[in-house]
Parts: sequence; C-alpha cells; structure tokens
Amino acid sequence: MYSNSRFNCAKSDLVDSYLYPAADRTRQVELLFLRSLLSAAAKYGRVTQNDVQRAIEGSGVCDLNPEIADRMLITLNAIGDYYFGALSRQQAAELRRLRKLCILVAATGDQDALSQIAELI
Repeated sequence: MYSNSRFNCAKSDLVDSYLYPAADRTRQVELLFLRSLLSAAAKYGRVTQNDVQRAIEGSGVCDLNPEIADRMLITLNAIGDYYFGALSRQQAAELRRLRKLCILVAATGDQDALSQIAELI
C-alpha cells in the first residue's frame, strides 16, 4: 500500500500528465512516462519493474539527444523506483476514477469532471 504522501503524489502526477501541457520536449517525455506508469498502477493496482520499462520505452526518451536521454533515463528510473509497489484496493479504485475523469476532461473539457478531479486531489 502506498503511504498517503506517495499516493497524493501519484494522483497529482497523473493529473499533470493528462491535463498540463509540456513546456519542452524533456517535460513531454516525463509526462508520457508518468501517464503510462500511473495508468498501469490504476489498472493493475501496482507498479512493477516491467511497468517501469514499458513506460520508459513508450516515453520517447530514445528520441532525445543522447546526452539528455541518459540524464532522463536516470530521472525516469528514479521516478519508477518511487512508484514501485502495490496500492491498496481503495487507492487503485480512486486512481482509476481519477484517470477516467482526466481522460474525459482532456477530451471534452467537461467542467463537472474537472470539479470532481479537484475534489479527489
């Protein structure tokens, strides 16, 4: 089970990954990584090393300048280590709900869903 602080970070990072545009390519890679990693956490109730690897592979980090990519890989692995582990059933259910709301807001701009997101985080 995630601690309260780690779970709050997971919720905040999930919302950021769906609703806040990246300022640059490096941040975009990080947001894609977080979206993939935390979506796996919501779906399966845990983050495994395989989830971290899949998230890294899908982030586009390899498309960056090699020097930047090396630094980003260190960062992404550290984030993966932080979120590695299992959520409680309640945490997984809340993260799934939050993810669905984020997808809805990103696709439609639904203000009611945005209000529900604010209540959850």
